[in-house]
Amino acid sequence: GATAPAPAPQSLPQELPQDLAHAPRQQPGAAEQQAMIEAAARAAVASQMAQMAQMAQPPPPSLPPVMAPDNSQIQVQRSVAAPQIHPGVQQAYQALNGGQLGTARQQYETVLQQEPTNRDALLGLAAVALRENQGAQAASLYVRLLEINPDDGEALAGLIGLRQGDMVQSEAKLKAILARSPDSGPVLFALGNLYAKQRRWPEAQQQFFRAYSAVPGNPDYAFNLAVGLDRLNQPRLAATYYQQALALARTAPAAFDQG
Repeated sequence: GATAPAPAPQSLPQELPQDLAHAPRQQPGAAEQQAMIEAAARAAVASQMAQMAQMAQPPPPSLPPVMAPDNSQIQVQRSVAAPQIHPGVQQAYQALNGGQLGTARQQYETVLQQEPTNRDALLGLAAVALRENQGAQAASLYVRLLEINPDDGEALAGLIGLRQGDMVQSEAKLKAILARSPDSGPVLFALGNLYAKQRRWPEAQQQFFRAYSAVPGNPDYAFNLAVGLDRLNQPRLAATYYQQALALARTAPAAFDQG
């Protein structure tokens, strides 16, 4: 469905680019992995440019994964009729996109008065709370979404991103959702952030790439993919994604510092 995407949780490793000069050098034996990363990421850039040139056609499903995740070959494509979006949700998203947080909050709350379980409005209100650094409020909204649907991957990913809990348990929960929904951008992104916190950069970069491949219009996914590539000593390729992230941030809400 055309849900309003929530900005990345505040645990987004925004500070990482500042200390990239101190990133550990990659082991010489990983040249083949480097080549795979570069080839796959270049394919993603080419796909994105082609998509923009062809009036936003969906990215090709054959886009190669960075390090061939186990479930990449088993993807079930479902044709689901797009649900009707509440007009208030669309207005609120436009306000959020324009940085008018107060207006967006008011619009989302109005929708929820009419439809208390409207998923788009709950996610949007959580996005507003995150932008206003109201982590506790965002967490309560994610909990509400999980009460409505315990398998809501976006709500779980948001909640895990906010809470510094048991990383092993969080990783298991995210992987369980990915087993059912391997192309869930928010869950892939949350798993990448979880690995990044543990400095597990090859795994983090893989998840950021998968998130970006699933949702190529999300600026935060492009930004963290750039961070992951930088950490794997791919500065030129990383620069491409930093530029892509900034370009996408002009038309979609972004959580990273654009200064």
